[in-house]
Amino acid sequence: MINIDFLVAGCYTRCRHCYVNGGPGPGMSAADAVTCLERLDALAEYLPGEVSFTLDHEPMSHLEIHRILQAASQTRHIQNYHHGMTTGVGLMHRKDRDAVVKTYLDCGYDVFGITIHGNKAHHDEIVRRAGAYDAAIETAGFLKEMGARVEVSLMLNRFFPADAQAITHMLERLQPHWVGLAMPIFTPHHNCMDFEPYRATLTDVKALWEVLPLWRQNREEVLQRAEEHTVDTGIKRLAGNPDLKRLFAMPQEELYLTLHPDCRLYVGNSGAETRCLGDLRSLDLEATAQIIRELPGNRDYGAFYDPDTLPATETLLDALEHLHGELVYGDFESILYRGLAELGTATRILKLERKDQ
Repeated sequence: MINIDFLVAGCYTRCRHCYVNGGPGPGMSAADAVTCLERLDALAEYLPGEVSFTLDHEPMSHLEIHRILQAASQTRHIQNYHHGMTTGVGLMHRKDRDAVVKTYLDCGYDVFGITIHGNKAHHDEIVRRAGAYDAAIETAGFLKEMGARVEVSLMLNRFFPADAQAITHMLERLQPHWVGLAMPIFTPHHNCMDFEPYRATLTDVKALWEVLPLWRQNREEVLQRAEEHTVDTGIKRLAGNPDLKRLFAMPQEELYLTLHPDCRLYVGNSGAETRCLGDLRSLDLEATAQIIRELPGNRDYGAFYDPDTLPATETLLDALEHLHGELVYGDFESILYRGLAELGTATRILKLERKDQ
């Protein structure tokens, strides 16, 4: 599977856990966006398997999102993977928000999601924008009125036990179609350390036992998932797999590319690009497809580390021992990356390459 993260516009928030380096930034012109969609569609014809793109970060803030959505819905060889997540800030600032949502619905994109980080004060603190909570809630209500399906992702953090009642009331008010509980991962991005003081512990998860059914969660499954991904559990698992390079060299079946607002196509997830393939508007598509077909998968952020710089397993275990053993992560890989971050210069992520190669 190949997915291209299409950075069509910036973002109104700077979430502390963002692993795609969100935040305010330049948008792509509508003319370039349409050209790039046409070029991606032609490129996909040369590629095997499922090929998709995702309009990111906050496409609803783009002044000409109508035109871009219509072009995105008409591609033949590549699919728009519409995750629908929105902060709501961009949409609610628009006078034509009714028309924006109608365009989404007319193009077949009828599911939207918001992420909530606790009560109003804690949410705004974590996303680093005053009024963001109110915008998200207002957006969810507006989308439902327009006939869209609304999903809520609860981003677990240390505030949740104290904010449990506020979260329950919010869900009762919104009545979303789906509710998910996300345990934030940790990725090798410079900004992910900002979330670490907010990361929940296993004790925090256990404190949610009574409210989890109210949040439409299976509490046994949530507790099991949390227990499987604490630092202590990660240490035990790592100790049983001493070949660190082998863990980072496991083959992956998904390949991620990123298209920047300047129309340059990169290998890697947003914020962790390892190679620039060039300006999509002028690339030789058949030759570029050949390069892409030969690339290894990189969905796991371990693909962005240089194996030659990895420390000895004992060194990484020692770094993890210095962390709070009950901290909960989204997966085992995140625990490894957090330990590597603790070591600082002992490892390095491959740097963003801005030259054509």
